[in-house]
Amino acid sequence: MNRLSNSWRLCRASWRVLSRDRELVAVPIIAGIGALVIFLVVGTIGGLLLGSGDETGASDWAEWVVLALATVAASWAVAIGQAAIVAGAAQRMDGHDPTVGSAFAVARTRMVRLLEWAVVATAVPILIDQLERRMGLAGRIVGWLGNVAFSVLSFLALPIIVFEDVGAVEAFKRSSSLLRQTWGEQVAFSFGIGLLGFLVALPAVVLGGAVAASPLVVVQVLGVAAAIAWIVLVAAVTSALSAVFKTALYRYGRGLPVDCSFTDQDLAAAFRSRG
Repeated sequence: MNRLSNSWRLCRASWRVLSRDRELVAVPIIAGIGALVIFLVVGTIGGLLLGSGDETGASDWAEWVVLALATVAASWAVAIGQAAIVAGAAQRMDGHDPTVGSAFAVARTRMVRLLEWAVVATAVPILIDQLERRMGLAGRIVGWLGNVAFSVLSFLALPIIVFEDVGAVEAFKRSSSLLRQTWGEQVAFSFGIGLLGFLVALPAVVLGGAVAASPLVVVQVLGVAAAIAWIVLVAAVTSALSAVFKTALYRYGRGLPVDCSFTDQDLAAAFRSRG
């Protein structure tokens, strides 16, 4: 319970930081739309090229390669968006007034590094999925643990890439060295932010289901559109809150100034040794 209550306090602190630069909430939306467009474009172009080169249809491995490339490209767009929020949060903690433009300006200087991270972030789940397929029930258990481990140990990878300009593998190593003994706090925060997002988005889900049963097409369209818009906004806010927290946690670990919304006690809990 202490971990969960700590995660709620960290969520509130992250919101207090984000509320001073609410325009940064637009960043995950921009990145998400960009990721969707890029995925569809790469996938479509790849499919057309494969189809035109083989009248009998693309082989399974070729289709898999196209899907992997499209996923990497989409993940790259998402990583750029997350890096931009991290940069904007750091600018705020340094006493500046960030904008969407200034945040993306920093992210653009790490484009190659972020592409490396997109490759790693795509390859690891694929490898884990292949392991699950080959090991049955044991594989599913190992796969779940592997996904949790990767998510937790890579928690600070993006801030490290943004602020230290290192490659994806080195960023993962540095992140894991900081967090490998503190899984509880990272899992609790992720669970807390996920639960918060679910609770806030739940009314939109209920609304969408209710209006979908309406006999009026206009009501259906407007209601479902409003529900989708609300869910997208909630997802953008929770994504931004997570990026703000990562920034604060990284800066605290490096001894850099952190916004006064975060208390030393709450941040120190995330670096408490469990050894």
